[in-house]
Amino acid sequence: MVNIGILGCSEIAFRRFMPAASKVEGISVVAVAEEYAPEKLDNFCSTYGIERESSFLDLIKREDIDAIYVPQPPALHYRWAKCALEHGKHVFVEKPSTTSYGDTSELVRIAKENNLALHENYMFIYHSQIAKAKELADSGVLGQVRLIRADFGFPMRQQNDFRYNKALGGGALLDAAGYPVRLATMFLGDTIKVEASSLNHIDGFEVDFYGSAFLSNEDGLVCQIGYGMDNRYRCSLEIWGSEARFYTDRIFTAPEGFVPKFYIERQEGTEEIELPADSSFERSIEMFIKEVADVGLRERSYEQILTQIRLIEEMRQKNTAE
Repeated sequence: MVNIGILGCSEIAFRRFMPAASKVEGISVVAVAEEYAPEKLDNFCSTYGIERESSFLDLIKREDIDAIYVPQPPALHYRWAKCALEHGKHVFVEKPSTTSYGDTSELVRIAKENNLALHENYMFIYHSQIAKAKELADSGVLGQVRLIRADFGFPMRQQNDFRYNKALGGGALLDAAGYPVRLATMFLGDTIKVEASSLNHIDGFEVDFYGSAFLSNEDGLVCQIGYGMDNRYRCSLEIWGSEARFYTDRIFTAPEGFVPKFYIERQEGTEEIELPADSSFERSIEMFIKEVADVGLRERSYEQILTQIRLIEEMRQKNTAE
């Protein structure tokens, strides 16, 4: 059993993590701490019947806790994930792992040295529809794959959202872009790199709001991505082949119980494929538990986390919009 503590009463911890964790065998949520919004602590603890701590550090130091969940804004991930790892705790951290390659590399180093799991919660990647999409791309059903296209964008949220606060690690590159970038690595593999990137701002905000990028691998396979956080909602994957085109429109945010639908468009017509519902958050937690127990899975997770933040850094460095 992996006993886990939560650093903060964030919306994603309250609304997504706790319901998912309650359905996963092998994990027990022991306590939650809150330093920034103590008024949320009563509701969190009474709703889920777990213990409380007023200090993040007190929670991390507890001997009855094996792992720490870090659902704080991105700029706080490095500080608290590092603290947890240094105290011998496995870490389940929300995306992005940190706001820089240097910080993420340091977390990976500490995790390796202490034989600890470090799991970045791009939960959509563990939904069963992702494996099915990869299977279709590799099967030859589409012919030779000529282009992959992935987009993730959503309308503007409330003005106090951390995504619009630079000091908290806001911006579309660190937030929305991470989804299609992570998906691109599934198809392009370990040799993936950024060929071109455009990162754009809007008046009145200090963070980037939308952008696009062109990625490739050593085999010449390419992926175009678009992203934004002041956009008409879009959550799509398209794979264009020599014989057919595949597309779907809920690739990143399929909620629990949602029945995904894939479409394969050929000359003679379009085939609809209905897939089983799944819970991406549950599957992500299950993978974390496996990484706690399996050094090979931990090593693979380290590589994936480093590849992800490397690509984000490359997109920032290759930005042509400024």
